[in-house]
Amino acid sequence: MDTINKYDNKCAIHKEHKIKMICATCKVVVCNDCITTIHRGHFFDRIDIENSKAIFEEFKNNHFQNLHKQININNELLNESNNLFKSLEDEHTENVNTIIEVFKQLSKLLPIIEIDKIKQLVTLYDENKDINTIISTTIHDNLNNINLITNKYKNTINQINIDQIINNNNNNNNNNNNNNNNNNNNNNNNNNNNNNNNNNNNNNNNNNNNNNNQHIEILKHCYQSQLLIKDNQNENKIKELMNQYKNVNIVNNSEQVKNSIKEIFEISDSLSITNVKDPKRVTVQGIRVAIAPSVKTIKIGSIPISVQFLLLLDGFNVQLTEGSIPNSVQHLFLLDGFNQAKSEIPQPIFLYLFDTPLTNFPYFDCIYRTLKYKQQLTQPNVTNWDGVAWEPKIEL
Repeated sequence: MDTINKYDNKCAIHKEHKIKMICATCKVVVCNDCITTIHRGHFFDRIDIENSKAIFEEFKNNHFQNLHKQININNELLNESNNLFKSLEDEHTENVNTIIEVFKQLSKLLPIIEIDKIKQLVTLYDENKDINTIISTTIHDNLNNINLITNKYKNTINQINIDQIINNNNNNNNNNNNNNNNNNNNNNNNNNNNNNNNNNNNNNNNNNNNNNNQHIEILKHCYQSQLLIKDNQNENKIKELMNQYKNVNIVNNSEQVKNSIKEIFEISDSLSITNVKDPKRVTVQGIRVAIAPSVKTIKIGSIPISVQFLLLLDGFNVQLTEGSIPNSVQHLFLLDGFNQAKSEIPQPIFLYLFDTPLTNFPYFDCIYRTLKYKQQLTQPNVTNWDGVAWEPKIEL
């Protein structure tokens, strides 16, 4: 192994450049590119014992300890992302199968349309897959860097003497200069000795560079650890990516579409349910309950039997089963995004439709369609509703 390259003295940001100085403003090591870009206008110091020791102490007592926490954070984010993506993947498969099944029942004119619709789904699925790949790669890179640093120092960090490393480096530099002078003098007296001394000189230079690079590598790892844990930037970046996952919904209009065969399926996408936040306040007339998207389960009896108005708010995603909604509910509001084709809703009831993709509501005699509802309904008793009086007021 080449001892000159034993220690990493490359910049943590600009990996092709060597570390040259310390940014006195930010207390991190920097290269020439750092000085002229992200640290432009800052104050800089040469790397010496005092500032190196200060950086190392911060690394040893603070950053290094916090790196272990980042392992758990990254693993939790990875699991959360994979679980979310798995549900999207299952939904994708179900959507594709639905489209395929309907197209099998149609004439030979439909294969071209089928391919087009599947392509739209696959494109959206690939976008989610790409996001998942970026998140996985980012987290694995973070974990690799964390493991590299923690494994390197886990048994030695308390034994490292930064003062000694720097002093040894300075002594080696002085010894190397003396050896160079001796070698030059010996060169005039004895050619054979000159070759040996030159070899010794090269070895001294290698050892000197080796010590110097060890010192620089430690400082680099100090800075690299700070980057990995500073202000939860990595965590925020991953969560922002996760919020870019898109739910994909298809609207099956096959029963209604006869003259417009190209519009059998409408494919839409929306941001993941994780983006939908609970409102601060919901107001509507009567005894009411509004169920927010953060609710994960609805147990039988959890909604009081005195409730007359029930609002399922934007992003509501709990599967309704028999008994979930008490028979006392007379008015049910399905707000934006409600998409449960098979739901146990008690009868009779007044149903108010907002921006939901559903079109099939069996056994309902009283359906009110708001201006936000864009689907075509076949039920005879459908009334357009302008929302006067009973329209829920939602404060986000």
